[in-house]
Amino acid sequence: MTSVRPDLGLLWPSYTLFPLAGLAVLVGGVAGHDGVMMAIGIGLLALNALTVLNYAYFTELRIEGDELVYRTLFGTHRESVAIGSLQRVDAKRYPGAHSGVSAPHFVARGRAATVKVNTKSYRLRDFAQLIATMRIANARFELDPFWSKVASGEDVTKEVALTPRSRW
Repeated sequence: MTSVRPDLGLLWPSYTLFPLAGLAVLVGGVAGHDGVMMAIGIGLLALNALTVLNYAYFTELRIEGDELVYRTLFGTHRESVAIGSLQRVDAKRYPGAHSGVSAPHFVARGRAATVKVNTKSYRLRDFAQLIATMRIANARFELDPFWSKVASGEDVTKEVALTPRSRW
């Protein structure tokens, strides 16, 4: 396996809840005979459809030749790092809403380039085979403790602390 794609089951708010806002604006515009509100409602529905299409068909993390490549935004955004130059794979987290932390980012650091992928829309177990394939090509890169556990098949979902610890 040389490709990891988003799991649409994890994106269910994008195609179930978010369109409700666009429909509400559209219905309000139709009821009030307001062309601007109708255009905004249609625009929101179109934006939502484009977001789901982007994740469903055009977003992937894959090994192409001797590079790890991340593509998104309908193929217009591309990040790549040579597998031979990989030095470390980290699970960078950022502060999230309501005093939580974000999903771990898959950050592959090479000598001259970095690939950073937010893993919120991915199943973490899908990364185990990708990491194993990368290890075949380059056994020298380091994995941080989080990705080491993912690569060995351990359950890391219970590991996330709900409140980030302060530095002080």
